[in-house]
Amino acid sequence: MRLIFSDSYFKNTDLSDEEGHKLYTISTPQGRKQVTTISKYRKGKSTPQVMAVIEWHRLKKTLIRFRGREVEADTMLYKRPWSWGRYFAGPDGHTYKWKVGFRYCWLKVEAKHTRVPLVKYHKRNLGIRKPSHPPYLDVSSAVTHMMDHIVVTYIYMERLRQDTEDERRNM
Repeated sequence: MRLIFSDSYFKNTDLSDEEGHKLYTISTPQGRKQVTTISKYRKGKSTPQVMAVIEWHRLKKTLIRFRGREVEADTMLYKRPWSWGRYFAGPDGHTYKWKVGFRYCWLKVEAKHTRVPLVKYHKRNLGIRKPSHPPYLDVSSAVTHMMDHIVVTYIYMERLRQDTEDERRNM
């Protein structure tokens, strides 16, 4: 399945399926206090419901409110010593790992030693060498049952990836 972004800016975009049905809206108003709201569209409803909120902080811990809980982002998506990426427990009991590359993030099952991603981001392609397409997340059918978790954790991981990219540019 593909989750297609309406805009390349991940903190202000809509996510739709391949048939054009809007599934999620991600919005982050400009201002001193950075708060990202992730809303989900239910089947047959035209108004989305707030699914998660991420309060971004630089001097203190970023908070994620999701599924009736408020947790520090570093607790929900934790690091392990000597490992790149972040881990989280899926609703199915498996541990998943977001790997962070220079240009995109991808998700894999932690226990399996495979490089085949379960979720991978694809940037917008203007169609010069390959067919044109908007940015999208390619989501394996093995993890579509936890799409809400994927969207929330992806938004956080992409922010970390972009912060690291910004730091590299400013060196």
